[in-house]
Amino acid sequence: MKKILYVVSTLRRLGPTNVLYNLISKLDRSKFYPVILTLSPEDPNHHSLEHDFELLEVEIHKLNLSRIEGFFWATSKIFNFVKSNKIDIVHINGFRGDWLTRRNKNNKLKIVTTINSNIFDDYTMLYGKIYGRIMASLHISAIRKKDAVGCSKFVAKQVNDRYGADLKVIYNGIPKESYQPATTEEKLKLREELALPIPSTIFLFVGLLIYRKDPVTVIKAFIESQSKSNSTMIIIGDGPLMQECKTAAKDSKNIIFLGNRPETLNYLRASDFYIASSFSEGLPTSVMEAMGCGIPVILSDIDPHKELVADIISWPYTFPTSDYITLAKKMDLILKEDYNKLRRECRNVIENQINATIMASKYEQLYLSEI
Repeated sequence: MKKILYVVSTLRRLGPTNVLYNLISKLDRSKFYPVILTLSPEDPNHHSLEHDFELLEVEIHKLNLSRIEGFFWATSKIFNFVKSNKIDIVHINGFRGDWLTRRNKNNKLKIVTTINSNIFDDYTMLYGKIYGRIMASLHISAIRKKDAVGCSKFVAKQVNDRYGADLKVIYNGIPKESYQPATTEEKLKLREELALPIPSTIFLFVGLLIYRKDPVTVIKAFIESQSKSNSTMIIIGDGPLMQECKTAAKDSKNIIFLGNRPETLNYLRASDFYIASSFSEGLPTSVMEAMGCGIPVILSDIDPHKELVADIISWPYTFPTSDYITLAKKMDLILKEDYNKLRRECRNVIENQINATIMASKYEQLYLSEI
């Protein structure tokens, strides 16, 4: 049996943590024994998946280091942990873990790393052009001697072409059995339980209210659409653009801001359509979750979004980033289509192409491959 150590900053409920949960939940426990090592304490102001991992009977160990303490002590603590616990494979998710393990002196220790975003775009959007480029270059230098994986074809190609790296592709995935389409009766019951408008067509946006996710375009498109009088736009998430979003909503009674929600599954199953407007993504978990629930998706035309609907013949519901006029037209158009057909097409992608079972199987093959 191979002992795998997953090194993460924290277990805060974010996309990469959800992906890690999905991976471990499908791991063959007769061949692999998962252990998690967190670098920093959990923030009590944010929802953590620690209990969820405990329910999977995963060992969780904590270094409880601040970022400054981690700069000085984390590297030695990680490799001491690896040695004392007889770890066979280390799997990294994120810049900190990659940077701290860049100097692996054990030639027999296999280190896998997953890149979950277009790091160049993400870092420059988050930190500015100069510092963002430096961060991206540092991240690439830290993965040079590791088995590096991109979560989508786009991410792998961007990193490989720009930096001369050699990322493999393993799609992130969700557990298909956990995200099922709701029947009409189930949807109505969920709307009643969640205090959502029952007779209305519901469009849903889930994500951080930040520039990269571009929630303002979604709100402006809804207001522009002809269908707004008979529809509701639900925004789940919080962030620095909250006030700008509320200003763009113009006090519309048909736009509901719910803030952060620790659980979004029931909101997905209660909704009719899902909108993602991001400028940049790796392979968005929230879109996969919507498709798993049979929710037709309207997506900005970035490559990772297009990969998710690539196996659907002529999926017309994409729009140029920040183009709220075109998005409004797509929202009106999708209401005229065969809804059940759209539901089946989205669900089939998760059922047959992109799910956690397939993801785990491919990572298992990578874990067992030669160093």
